[in-house]
Amino acid sequence: MNNRERFLRTMRYESVDHPPLSVGGPWHETRLRWEAEGLPKGADLYDYFGLEPLRIANVSPETRLFPSFEPKELERTDEYVVKVNARGVKVKVTRAMEHSGAEHYIEYPIKGRGDQAWLAERLDPLHPGRDANGWGKRLREARKSDTLTLVDFGSFYGDLHEHMGTEAMSLALYDQPDFVHWYNGRIAALCEHAIRKAVGTGQVDMMGGHEDMCFKNGPLVSPAMFREFLAPYYRRTVGLARQMGQWLFWMDCDGGIRPLVPLWLEVGVNLFAPCEVAAGVDVRQIRSEFGREARMLGGIDKRALAAGPAAIEAEVLPKLAVARDGGYLPDIDHGIPPDVPFAHYHYYIELLKAEYGLR
Repeated sequence: MNNRERFLRTMRYESVDHPPLSVGGPWHETRLRWEAEGLPKGADLYDYFGLEPLRIANVSPETRLFPSFEPKELERTDEYVVKVNARGVKVKVTRAMEHSGAEHYIEYPIKGRGDQAWLAERLDPLHPGRDANGWGKRLREARKSDTLTLVDFGSFYGDLHEHMGTEAMSLALYDQPDFVHWYNGRIAALCEHAIRKAVGTGQVDMMGGHEDMCFKNGPLVSPAMFREFLAPYYRRTVGLARQMGQWLFWMDCDGGIRPLVPLWLEVGVNLFAPCEVAAGVDVRQIRSEFGREARMLGGIDKRALAAGPAAIEAEVLPKLAVARDGGYLPDIDHGIPPDVPFAHYHYYIELLKAEYGLR
């Protein structure tokens, strides 16, 4: 049994010799700290801890704006960098956290319905470049290994939000609803194209969506807005994928997702990550409230890793009951920041290895 099989069996609530163990995602600055504290420079974390890798390959034809924006640096000082990022957003970042720190957003590329002409070209599902991103090769290579394969089913808040910003996006839901529907209809068409292409070659392992539509205190949209602006497009893409035999739909959304979980379940989305503890998401509560239909990844508070072994045990051990029930893989609830010492991370991994019988 390999980790691909373990992952899928875990999500089906079937028996496994042990669940797959994910080693999380340290920030660039975190890796630098860990390498100063004993991690060999450039070492693969799975190799270092003697673990079988858990790999996921996105095998979608391109489902975002195409061609994409060209990142470019506009200004660099001793304290900060101003640049245009890969989403076309003009941002400012501190030099100390240039690779992983928070970006200060200065200007966004999409303002509203006045941008439909150039957006129509970049959202054309028939543009030949969408099938030229190497998805077929990645799919063939993944199928020869134990790599999980994933195809996009859409981002019907997050995509436009990333290119408009929170304020403009929030206002557009009231002032330009026709534009939001127009944009999401285009994104749905792109995802339908990707699903037909990739899933049409044979079964893939799961579908993936990305939103980031919640902050610490909850969602950025009401349930009524979700049903008006998002649900119709999820039903198109998720419905098509289910007709083609797919069953596992992974939603990657930060923040306080709890009010949206029943709405996502209504449209067929059934796997949630990263389940951020600081935003009040508790995997035990989600399982208790929504049962086994709500599968989860993440849910381990990154702040506990910064605090040390006692805090790590208090955070991890009570949640292992959900993992033993299946449908849940413990993992750090987002990228690992540089306040986490390597010794604490090592303790966390060894704790899970002991639980899984991998020592």
